[in-house]
Amino acid sequence: MESSSDPIAKAVRRLRTPFAYPFGDRNLVVACLSRKADWRPLRAPWWRKKEACIIGADLNGNFFLRHCDGSVRYWEHKTQTDTIIARSVRDFVSKLVEMPL
Repeated sequence: MESSSDPIAKAVRRLRTPFAYPFGDRNLVVACLSRKADWRPLRAPWWRKKEACIIGADLNGNFFLRHCDGSVRYWEHKTQTDTIIARSVRDFVSKLVEMPL
């Protein structure tokens, strides 16, 4: 059963139209988000840092990660880097913007 306090579940219900996360001079178009109940620790050969869970992905296949410190990070496969983009999942979700169709 889905918790009413799960910020990702609330955002998924809103994803009837495309959403993006403003990031610098670009918008990261959200392709998918995972409910909190579905988060699992990331196990991948390219991730050698502290524990994180994939909570979503953009249209380019890059990941939105919920780091063990509570922050949301953006993992870019091309550059093999992660950047803190929000201090929490709630902060991340609150900054999603609706994209025109």
